[in-house]
Amino acid sequence: MFQWKIKPILCASAIALLSLSAVVADAMATTTPPPPASLPNHLKVPPILDADALKEVDPCNNFYQFACGKWLDSTVIPPEKESLSHQATALLDQTDLTLNKILLQLSKSKVQKAASKQLVDLYQSCMNFAKTTQSAKQLLSQMIDDIDRLQNKSALPVAVAHLHLVGATPFFAFGSMQDFKDSSRVIELVAHAGMGLPEPSYYLDQTPKSIEIRGQYLTHIANLFKLTRHKLSEEDANRIAKNILDFETTLAQKAFTADEAIDPELTYHPMKLPELSKLTPEFDWQRYIDSMGAPLADLNINEPEFMQTMNELIKVTALSELKDYLQFHLLLAVGSTVSPRLEQELFHFWNMQLNGAKEMKPRWKICTHKVADVLSYALAEAYTRTIDTESIKNKVDEMIKVIKQVFREEVEELTSGADKWMDENTKEAALAKLALLGQKLGAPEKWRDYSTLKSDRSSFLHNFILVQEFEVRRDLSKVGKAVDRDEWYMMPWEINAYYEPALNEFVFPFGILQPPSFDLKASDGANFGAFGGGTIGHELTHGYDNNGRKQDGYGNLVDWWSSTTKENFEKRSQCFANQASNYTIKEVDLAVNGELTLSENLADQGGVKLGYRGLKMIQAKRLREGNTTPVPLWLGRYNENQQFWIAYAQSWCTKQRAESLRSRMTTDVHPPAEFRVNGVLLNLPEFAQDFNCKAGSEMAPINRCSLW
Repeated sequence: MFQWKIKPILCASAIALLSLSAVVADAMATTTPPPPASLPNHLKVPPILDADALKEVDPCNNFYQFACGKWLDSTVIPPEKESLSHQATALLDQTDLTLNKILLQLSKSKVQKAASKQLVDLYQSCMNFAKTTQSAKQLLSQMIDDIDRLQNKSALPVAVAHLHLVGATPFFAFGSMQDFKDSSRVIELVAHAGMGLPEPSYYLDQTPKSIEIRGQYLTHIANLFKLTRHKLSEEDANRIAKNILDFETTLAQKAFTADEAIDPELTYHPMKLPELSKLTPEFDWQRYIDSMGAPLADLNINEPEFMQTMNELIKVTALSELKDYLQFHLLLAVGSTVSPRLEQELFHFWNMQLNGAKEMKPRWKICTHKVADVLSYALAEAYTRTIDTESIKNKVDEMIKVIKQVFREEVEELTSGADKWMDENTKEAALAKLALLGQKLGAPEKWRDYSTLKSDRSSFLHNFILVQEFEVRRDLSKVGKAVDRDEWYMMPWEINAYYEPALNEFVFPFGILQPPSFDLKASDGANFGAFGGGTIGHELTHGYDNNGRKQDGYGNLVDWWSSTTKENFEKRSQCFANQASNYTIKEVDLAVNGELTLSENLADQGGVKLGYRGLKMIQAKRLREGNTTPVPLWLGRYNENQQFWIAYAQSWCTKQRAESLRSRMTTDVHPPAEFRVNGVLLNLPEFAQDFNCKAGSEMAPINRCSLW
């Protein structure tokens, strides 16, 4: 059972599982237009200060519209995209061409090391997957057959393990994690999963839109089964879909919400295997772990009540319905690698109905993204050889030192004066954590060994499964070992950054160390707005937000705040949560979820303040050094301080389809772009002063929230 190897001859029973009409349609889907030689004009990378984005509106009334309005009005989202970012989209599209060029060059190379061969095999099998659909369907049929052959529920652990190895997540997710209480070691994690929809509220909310999405989801489930079960009646397909939705809805009732799921205190429940087995007696954990090839180690169960609900569902649900549920999650995980018909059905629900995309990306881009997603380190090694970031890294390192110094001064100020809310002991612990803060710039310096990963071009599905199993086993191999502090969780091409509380480090990939995020030729005002505050200060503040503050300088889950400081912090941070919850995004008529977005809101608020104070420090330094040459006015109107605010705001200009915006506002801990500008700057008196905003105007309210 569960061998999942490609057999030489497709047996009749396997053929019967596949829709004949789908076979014919897939055979016709063979055209794969090549990537363009260059990007269209509307996707050219903008400057860090973009005059073409400015709109003639009062900056004191709506600064987001002032900084981004003309760009928002004139920009059209291409059919393949769900949103456009002024800062990131053009860079990302350029990166797609760069990564694709690397894959094409590797394809032509006569001598390839292991990682290069695997990159090429995965890419080429993806590009040609319509031609190998029959082989992929054969393999999928074998996988479905294995599920169908389950004789009793005691066999579930083995079936679930094999699905987890190929990237499916029925019931729960299983992998490695850094121990919250001992940041030096890696343990095993059992986390809630098993629900197809993005977040529990999709199952539970009774709004008209949520009910509509659940109806579309039912149709989607039924369609997947009709495509993979020959002559399945409409009635039976709908019955299976309803059973799966009911099953997942019961799981959702006990699953943490998105904001709860990122709270380290709520999600830390260490257990030994006997304790977990007692919690969920219907599931043989020893058999599951053996089938995963995982070591027997300490476990963290992030949601014990969810696991009890899973246990009860296994107990009361018919085996035939459990098989349907497993097959559905298999199709969610691998369906897009099997055939064009399955890929189109998955795209129709997840990208079109849920997020508003109008058409699929071109094949070359789909395949480039898939390779970048699952063989990221291998592709990153090749990508890094094409870039040189030394001069940029030196400048960024200087900015980081300035932001750190400003934060030290700010923490000192929080223990005295009218805005005092932090006591001396907490202050000392905060500064100790700052002293231990690590940083990574540009790209990894340590690469992964792919020599044991086997690959071929028999089918995209087969190659995808090989890579998925390799990555799952690589992840589990970390359990019981010391934490690898050289590992990156973003790749060098990403236009992004992150703070990792378990490691107490912030990381800035090369992608964000270039215009329009950062520009060596721009003013300090522009750089400290777009990058110093919006990125460096933002990520640093995460170490002290409502979740980051719960872990010390070594990444351990430690309550190092005094009760009085914690009470003051929570009172002040609640002001920001309430403020956000009263902010409505007109395009979808939804209010921002202040609790869900609190950590990102606090990081924005603190980061921008740090960036601005960093600019003031640089300006003072220039005067001390006798550099009195004024920074040129931008467009003959905007001084360096104003350039700071404009650059920050333009870094968030985003145009998004209503479906995508609604989905993000439901599931994403980041607030919408409009709020990240207006909802942040209105709390800062320095902004109102620099733009001469009258007290009581929209961007200069009488009552402000204050923390840092």
